[in-house]
Amino acid sequence: MKLAVMLPNWVGDACMATPALRSLRRELGTGTEIYWIGRPGPLGVLEGLYPDVASADSLDVAWADGVMRYKPRARDGKLLNRRGLVTAMRREKFDAILYLTNSLSTALIGVLAGIPKRVGYARDGRSILLTDRLAVHGEGYDTRQDACIDNYLRLVRLFGCSGTDRRTELHVSAEDQRLAAECIDGLGFSSERPLVVLNAGAATTATKRWPVEQASSAARQLAEELGCNVLVHCGPSEREVAEQIEVSAASAFVRSMGRVASLPLGLSRGVIARSRLVVSTDSGPRHIAVALNKPVVALFGSIDPKHTLSANIPETLVTMGLACQPCGSYKCRYKHSECMSRLDAQRVVRAAKRAWSGLAGLPIVVE
Repeated sequence: MKLAVMLPNWVGDACMATPALRSLRRELGTGTEIYWIGRPGPLGVLEGLYPDVASADSLDVAWADGVMRYKPRARDGKLLNRRGLVTAMRREKFDAILYLTNSLSTALIGVLAGIPKRVGYARDGRSILLTDRLAVHGEGYDTRQDACIDNYLRLVRLFGCSGTDRRTELHVSAEDQRLAAECIDGLGFSSERPLVVLNAGAATTATKRWPVEQASSAARQLAEELGCNVLVHCGPSEREVAEQIEVSAASAFVRSMGRVASLPLGLSRGVIARSRLVVSTDSGPRHIAVALNKPVVALFGSIDPKHTLSANIPETLVTMGLACQPCGSYKCRYKHSECMSRLDAQRVVRAAKRAWSGLAGLPIVVE
């Protein structure tokens, strides 16, 4: 069988899909040819799990035999757009496609590409486009309430996989480690001090972002009280905010990753792999840290943590515990996003010090 897998659209969701992707490879075996179709972010964070020039020291048996990089409206020729993807998939003559996405547009791609078996959740008006479908609500499950990891694993069972291992997993390459070493050395961090990675941003919404004043205060306190270096993580669009956190912290032991010229996801994997602790909003870096089995202090606003918990090292969860939490919305109906704006540095530092001491144990909500 030649199988195409449409990856989720976000970095964090791609991390949560790794149990399902691992199950497909291990249980279907190398007799099934697997291709991943994804946007640059998800494919970037999964580097090392599939054949790629940048990850020559990958797993002995890669989880995918090939990839197709696409962006729906790509025009530069470096990525396939929707039309180009359909053409490329027709050429490959896939026997089946598994959708880890939920949109109508991605389901249509498989139909236009002439793929005979199309597997996914029956939602967003696309049921008629699927040959093998799961209902959103079923006996013993509800995809809108269950963890994303379980929703993905439920789909691979339609291919005969057991889908029981819920641990997320990522690969850290020698190149990732080199990038991390260059970054940390370039920032002037002392090698004698352990590293804490702090991420206050989130790509999707204000109800996930942590204010600069609280993040900078926490960074300064962590550096002083734990005797560590604090690296403020950021993506390309978050450089300015990370710089503001560094400046406001006013500490020689707090530095922004935005000082580095290039910010590939391999650098994120590398610095997180070198860290002793990660403090992060509910965003991509949090999921990378979980997949690398790092102690994580996760800051939650509007989203219910139960949707994204894994079977890796238990996280320490921090939330304000407001009456309106968790609303599940990416847009605050009260226009204030107090679930994150009122989350004070002291609350987070207390949780971080507990996790630092190895006392986290089961997930803890600090209210």
